Amino acid sequence: MDSFHMHKKYEIYYLLEGSRKYFIDDSIYLVNPGNLVLIDADSVHKTANMGDIPHSRIVINFSSSFIEDFSPEIKDLDLTSIFKTKFTVLPLSFKYKLLVENMLDRLVSLGSLDMEDEQPKALASNDLSSQTPYKKQLIKLLLSELLITLKEYIGILEQKEFESHQIVNNKVDKILKYISANYNQELTLTSIAEQFYISPFYLSKIFKKSTNLSIVEYINSLRIREAKELLEHSSTKISDIAEIVGFSSSSHFSRTFKLVTGLSPQQYKKFYASK
Repeated sequence: MDSFHMHKKYEIYYLLEGSRKYFIDDSIYLVNPGNLVLIDADSVHKTANMGDIPHSRIVINFSSSFIEDFSPEIKDLDLTSIFKTKFTVLPLSFKYKLLVENMLDRLVSLGSLDMEDEQPKALASNDLSSQTPYKKQLIKLLLSELLITLKEYIGILEQKEFESHQIVNNKVDKILKYISANYNQELTLTSIAEQFYISPFYLSKIFKKSTNLSIVEYINSLRIREAKELLEHSSTKISDIAEIVGFSSSSHFSRTFKLVTGLSPQQYKKFYASK
């Protein structure tokens, strides 16, 4: 997706061809063919083109319960911990590239599951759900194998003290960190520019060039992420949440929240209250 978004599921993104710029929270990464990206649940993220080169990729989204309910042994391995390390973009070695691509190909061939339904949905004539009742378990087994393999590979990278290929622009990096620390305050293009002794025009230009986001988009993405946490885990009134996360009015908050999540704050709160 070329607009910022977030979701409760973990994401594995594998680039087959082309090059992409990947924006994750307050960092920007260059992703090349054979790179695998690990995106934690609730991270603000989006991808962007690197020129006019076409690209193809495989994306897998899953919830922690999908894996943890598979078996006690799998749960004890804490496989989702790989999404919380400093290793965000993994350049796979030849050996692990072959292993990972084989597992991804097998997962793709199985299709996907509608997790709101106990029965897998057939996506194609060769979909295993039309031939056997074990498709869901096969997907869990393959996904567990993939996560175990990635955890093993991250252990190797830790020994080599590898760093993810983060795109560094010192000025933009400082701006990202400033906004991340102050998003709940009244921020404008002018006020941020003044903090860094640059013009609003120049700020807007370098920020867009580096992140493919506008300043407003980035600020709102951080505010909505915090609002989702408050709606899920507190009894705070929606009007108060709007003020806490930095919106000037409840109506502006509601419009922006629905644009990002597809639900109004009231609908979102009701959904999680019923779970």
